[in-house]
Amino acid sequence: MEYQVPSPMKALEALRQLYPDSSRRTLQNWLRAGRFFIDGAPLTRETAELTPGQVLSSQESCRPQLVPGLKVLYEDRSLIAIDKPVGLLSVPLDQSHSRRHALGFLRDHYQTEQIYPVHRIDRETSGCLLFARGKEAEDRLKALFENHDLVREYFAIVEGRMDVSDGTWRSHLLELESLDVIETDEEKGREAITHFTVVRRSRKYTYLKLRLETGRKHQIRVHCKAAGHPVLGDARYGSTENPIRRVCLHALNLELVHPFTGKKLSFHAPLPKVFNRLGGTISL
Repeated sequence: MEYQVPSPMKALEALRQLYPDSSRRTLQNWLRAGRFFIDGAPLTRETAELTPGQVLSSQESCRPQLVPGLKVLYEDRSLIAIDKPVGLLSVPLDQSHSRRHALGFLRDHYQTEQIYPVHRIDRETSGCLLFARGKEAEDRLKALFENHDLVREYFAIVEGRMDVSDGTWRSHLLELESLDVIETDEEKGREAITHFTVVRRSRKYTYLKLRLETGRKHQIRVHCKAAGHPVLGDARYGSTENPIRRVCLHALNLELVHPFTGKKLSFHAPLPKVFNRLGGTISL
């Protein structure tokens, strides 16, 4: 992206012309990250005096910022990918003023409300989570999820030793008033498809890599329960053990084509180290 300076102005004013929806703090952070250039030379000061005819340019991406409470995997002017920690909500559950959720952390840090969720992962699940920057980016990214034009991979440790090594679970899911999700018939529920591959087996557990074809609420957790192998630590859906005090489900990989640049993006959230205590490992 480029902007030709039309009249004498300071760098910050020109940056606001280039990114009118971004806060001053965000622009300052991008400056420090080395994202901007003036006539091909690095731009580092918001107070730099620019002259007519100079060309301000921007890299599409920059070094991810340090956001308290979150690990940012990637960011550019259209999206932010994070590694959500277990126990943190993706978005608020209601209209309360609490900002103790991933969306609130991002909006507070970047000092803008122009950050939007495009999908969710459960509070009990960790891993890759994507947010849009601006309404147009939100619309385009949501379309990718609705049309299943991306790859979402998870890692799970489930109870028991599964006999089959790979396969596909298909069913229809219905959310109850209790917020639990159950399998039901085609007329009442929404189709849910999960592909699974066994990574390894131990004496007590099976280690799975799962790919979502659809993204229904609690889809993996319900499918594992229905298969007779609930996700370890998931008492809500049938698990009787909780050796590491969390649900052993992690959003491992997210791959998509950038909705504006057409570039293929791949985000990876490493397995939580606590999974290693149960023998949970995976190679890319």
